[in-house]
Amino acid sequence: MSWVSVARKDFIDSRRSKGLWALIALYVAVLALTVYVAPSDVTMTNVLRLIALVGIFIIPISALVIAYLAIAGERESGSIKFLLGLPNTRLDLVVGKFVGRSAVVSLGLLLAFAIAAVEGSLLLASVDIAALAQFFVLFLFFAVTYIAIAVGLSAACASRSRAMASSVGVFFVFNVLWTIPAISPSAALRFVADDTLGMHLSAQVYEFVYLISPPYAFQRAADLVFTQQQLYYFRVLAQDATVPFYLQKWFMLVILGLWLVVPLTLGYWRFERADLG
Repeated sequence: MSWVSVARKDFIDSRRSKGLWALIALYVAVLALTVYVAPSDVTMTNVLRLIALVGIFIIPISALVIAYLAIAGERESGSIKFLLGLPNTRLDLVVGKFVGRSAVVSLGLLLAFAIAAVEGSLLLASVDIAALAQFFVLFLFFAVTYIAIAVGLSAACASRSRAMASSVGVFFVFNVLWTIPAISPSAALRFVADDTLGMHLSAQVYEFVYLISPPYAFQRAADLVFTQQQLYYFRVLAQDATVPFYLQKWFMLVILGLWLVVPLTLGYWRFERADLG
């Protein structure tokens, strides 16, 4: 399987990057510092809730930085011709780059959570190992989703500058624009549908638009772990309203899964048809 060779090479090359080691150090520092400054009477679950709120900014930035040059950088430098002549197909390159960068992030998060777990057992009131493990898996899923988005963008872009601009745009849209009620896509849809066309869509639809964003989908899915204390609160829908299946906590995993698969697929489709000169 050629994609395995690509992933192995990408992982080895990534280990030599000072920037990637700096980002792994950031993961470790954030988790360790959060546990350290937490009062001794709180539980690890309380700390994880705070990490979930901080992580919706740190994870997208770090994942996009790690992966936005995965393929675009190779195209601009010309080394992609060497990679595709080993013999590797373009699909092998996309899958291998995704797996390789995901392995780097997985290693960094595993180290960070392991240190936080040991630190928490010494400093905090209690550590729920099951909740910690579940949150780690969800957190990793969220991170890998952004790796997929970045690799997909990198595959679709012919230059470093375009890949960088696309990554910055993704972060701005989902982590900035989506959070401002007055100009969010949900508000824009309300203006077009209700105010302009008089369609009067249900509150469930507007809430779903919020949850299309990977950070919001992650927050809603995190409530599968934090069963005693809610993390995500509905923005449009009443808290006691009927919740259709597409707003259920478990369905957020489907949304994150789509964000993992669709950008990679579209990026590969664009890359497969690109003229590499």
